[in-house]
Amino acid sequence: MRRPLKLVLISLVLIAVASIAGIIFGFVRDAAFTPRYIFDANLTLGVATVLAGLFYNFVPSALLIPGKDKLFDHSTFVERSFKTRKRRQAMAIDILLTGVLVIVISGLIQILLGLII
Repeated sequence: MRRPLKLVLISLVLIAVASIAGIIFGFVRDAAFTPRYIFDANLTLGVATVLAGLFYNFVPSALLIPGKDKLFDHSTFVERSFKTRKRRQAMAIDILLTGVLVIVISGLIQILLGLII
């Protein structure tokens, strides 16, 4: 139960940061407060996070995690590669879920604001 809540919290923080960036961009571009760029910033952040998770999942472990210790035989190499692959895939799934949550939560917030305003 703790892991999904952590991912939702991370997603909410990323949404807040992207929203602030969208508001600042609106101030710079239009010289006034405009919430027009908030959803675009959140959607772009979500898509970039999903793509980063896909990239992290499909890149070989040897390119991402260099071996720092000496290997004595072939079985040690295979064992280490399985461990690093499992760790990398778990991290990639977390990154993917964070990106999907950013897209879904920001979409729900925009729908809710559309109904209210």
